Amino acid sequence: MILVTGATGKVGREAVEQLVALGKDVRALSRKPAEANLPDAVEVVAGSPGDADALAVALKDVEAALVILSGDVAGEAVTFAAAAKAAGLPRLVLLSSGGVEHPLPHGIADEHRAAEEALEASGAGCTFLRPGPFHANTSWWIRTVREESRVRDWIGNNPGAPIDEYDIASAAVVALTGEGHEGRSYLLTGPEVLTSEEQARILGDVLGRDLEFSVAPQEEVVDVFTGITGDRPAAQTNVAALHSPDVPWSKVSPAVRELTGRDPRPYRAWAVANASLFAPGAEETA
Repeated sequence: MILVTGATGKVGREAVEQLVALGKDVRALSRKPAEANLPDAVEVVAGSPGDADALAVALKDVEAALVILSGDVAGEAVTFAAAAKAAGLPRLVLLSSGGVEHPLPHGIADEHRAAEEALEASGAGCTFLRPGPFHANTSWWIRTVREESRVRDWIGNNPGAPIDEYDIASAAVVALTGEGHEGRSYLLTGPEVLTSEEQARILGDVLGRDLEFSVAPQEEVVDVFTGITGDRPAAQTNVAALHSPDVPWSKVSPAVRELTGRDPRPYRAWAVANASLFAPGAEETA
């Protein structure tokens, strides 16, 4: 049995579907199991990675787990680690963050590094996946593209190699089902280095529209992030790190090809698959 937490998110859902396609027994942990809409073969358990009672049920007879955390990442990791240790979980794969390898200290790195350390202490054989920005992050642009043919970018315009959620899930499935990945970490990127402006140009080409591009000042982005989290110091360090030219994903990593045997998907493929989301009047589901 393989457990997937965060099973209804972008990476978790894709990982569940790939595991089912391989004929694996899959159990999913979902905060809203009635709305999970996962394949019929999947056993769905109500709960979250921060719910110790739910984890005691979810981890029964589990041989490997894909751990995807949200919200209080470090706190959920501590709870999951305790449950994993009690259950004698042999192997886990954590969806961490490429920010852990960033030279600038910042909140995202701190919380994911703490999560990695907590899970290592569980005694399970751990694999850490550290992706950079997701292709789907450009869904932040949906409203302004629909209404104004405009992209207002929040992360600066430095080059980076964003990655498709499908490829992150594929890497996770290999680490869950293959051998030789325990004790290792993988920086995951897409196949090409692009600036945000280049991504906007690709999106506009796919949509057949000219998109105006601009980069929001860092202070504006700090205000937005602070409004979401309520933690201004963390927002300041996170924004500074995201705008830094020294992001770890500024170069293409070979990890996806090494793990899966194929090249990761380019951003254009994501834009083509999700073009309808940017159409005027479309329902935002990205």
